Amino acid sequence: MKHSSKKLIDLKKRASQPLIVQRAERMQRNVLRLRKISAREIVNVEPRRFDFRRREKISSENKIYLPAEKNLAKKSSRLKVVLAALAVVFFLNFVGILGSGKHAVEHTISTAFSGISDLIVAAESFAAGDFADSQNRFAEAVTVLREAEKDLMVLGGAGAVLETQPEKVQAGSRLVSAGKLLASGGEKFAEAANEINLAFSNWKIRQQALNEGKSVESFSQQLHSPIAKILAGISELESAAALLNLVETDSLPVELQQKVAEANSGLNYFLEVAQPLAEALPQLPNFLGDKVPRRYLILFQNPDEIRPTGGFVGSVGILNLNDGFAEKFEIRDVYEIDGQLAEHLNPPEGFGFITGSWGLRDVNYHPDFPTSAEAAAVIFEEAGFGSVDGVAAVNSTFLTKLAAAAADGVQLDRFSRKIEAEDLTLLLSLIIETKTDGAEKPKQILDEVWAALRQDLQKIPATELAGIALDSIMEKEIQFASTNPDLQKIARAVGVANELAETEGDYLFVVNTSLSGNKSDRFCSNEISHTTEISAEGDTIDTLKILRKHAWSEAEERRMENLAEDFGIRLPEELKEILGRGRNIDLVKVFVPLGSELISVEGLPKNRVETKNSTGKTYFMFSLTVQPKFSREVVLKYRLPIKFEEKYSFLGEFQSGDSEREVEKVVRKDGVEIFEEKIDLGTERTFVIPAKTEIH
Repeated sequence: MKHSSKKLIDLKKRASQPLIVQRAERMQRNVLRLRKISAREIVNVEPRRFDFRRREKISSENKIYLPAEKNLAKKSSRLKVVLAALAVVFFLNFVGILGSGKHAVEHTISTAFSGISDLIVAAESFAAGDFADSQNRFAEAVTVLREAEKDLMVLGGAGAVLETQPEKVQAGSRLVSAGKLLASGGEKFAEAANEINLAFSNWKIRQQALNEGKSVESFSQQLHSPIAKILAGISELESAAALLNLVETDSLPVELQQKVAEANSGLNYFLEVAQPLAEALPQLPNFLGDKVPRRYLILFQNPDEIRPTGGFVGSVGILNLNDGFAEKFEIRDVYEIDGQLAEHLNPPEGFGFITGSWGLRDVNYHPDFPTSAEAAAVIFEEAGFGSVDGVAAVNSTFLTKLAAAAADGVQLDRFSRKIEAEDLTLLLSLIIETKTDGAEKPKQILDEVWAALRQDLQKIPATELAGIALDSIMEKEIQFASTNPDLQKIARAVGVANELAETEGDYLFVVNTSLSGNKSDRFCSNEISHTTEISAEGDTIDTLKILRKHAWSEAEERRMENLAEDFGIRLPEELKEILGRGRNIDLVKVFVPLGSELISVEGLPKNRVETKNSTGKTYFMFSLTVQPKFSREVVLKYRLPIKFEEKYSFLGEFQSGDSEREVEKVVRKDGVEIFEEKIDLGTERTFVIPAKTEIH
């Protein structure tokens, strides 16, 4: 086999010096942060502000605008409720518009309201996952709203009937036409969802038949029809948005103008988010091996030993896909692969503290996942295992979620009792570290767990599995990258690419890398506060405080001892040190805007903090040691190369595998506080800077 020597040489250069990666395209992760709410719930309560795009907060006399939080979505967020919420809010406004007409429009109002009712029920069925019923309801709504549309067109030509309110008739006509397009688009979404649901239901049967050596119909081919319908549905929503843009809101009652504008804004925002998905969807069959079989490398990461993209890589999976079916899936010990490397590779920056050579086990050295994934593909091929079409990373916490959904745990033949989901990760570490299954196959337990889970997961509805996957994507527990532009397009659209974000404003990303050689990161956490001081001239100085705590306790030690005893595992004292009782040593990299200048350091000598550049960012690097039950605080003060005069924006990112999701954010102008609040990491926020600040 001919190895990629040139790639290996390039990889060595990038790993041994500050990395600068130029990428042709960058797209923000497009995941909506929407509150899941029933359409019926909106109908039955007093109309209220429903703004997808931004919410407004008032602090003293200063307005602070907070843009939509697209980069991190909560568990209740689901893209499928957008249509329901938009439709209900929009049509409540429409009924109010027509309500002010003459008697001649009463029949039209009744007809339109009937169509609205159908649309509401259809949206609720869609949100509940009843795609077949939703499809029928959307079809009924299309029919009824088409009748209302015709009536309004007739009324619009009968000037004598509504000669005093022609603008309202025209507005009503456009709103009903937009509603018809929304309903028609919803019908196509429901049809597509129904087809996909059916295809997934049959996939399990066909995968089993394929495993038995039988010929089966291509799964990836079955996706072409629903994908086409989704794209057609998006096109109809675009047409609806165009109609809404034509509505003269000035001709509407004052109390409705803002609501119609909000509905318009919400629909346009939905289309903005859907655009990358629409571009990527046609590539989905390609990803699944529709015409060309695909091969993917999966890095299984353990966040208990934190690394820049999530955790230590102890095992890997190799997945072969053809026509949407898994032809082969195998799990290998990472040391088996590293043992086949013929050429010595110097470890990346900072890793020399724990290893003298670089391998797949330490490949996730950079927080920009495509960068680490590319390195993984090169090393995997150099070890003699062939090329791959893409690299995925899956955290052990995702396995825990699957176990909880399957049967609230895993039952293995070797044990008399079930492994509870919350104990799974710790028990796996106990078994692997003690080499319970022997030195030659220390990770045999992983094969057994996967085999048991695979059986249990077949009993779970596809919609529930999709929900678990979506939650894990939001938490960065699942990542994917490929050097194939078409496959990378899918990764970006779905939100699993996890590239370092680009922003013109302030930026913060605290990245930890375990140097302890133990699993103590399981018990460690960071409390982060970030204060921005803006001078009258717009000059900006940031102060970052990182309080790192090591929360190992006697209670944790007893839990570990009890778990080992319950499953008959020997637990020597030195293993407790490895699994959490030992000191925590982490390499910390603080990524900030490119060109930032370090001013001062507290908690460490300033000469122990290095300043370097990588992937369009400056980062401050230092090591931090924390003993069990203790904490350490480090304070960095640095000057930004950016001036903020009218607005200040801030984007903070969170690390895969790190449980910390918030930062205490403070913004001051000329010493006067204009904002202080805990905000979510993964969210870009923009603040209006008052022209003049006064101390009250």
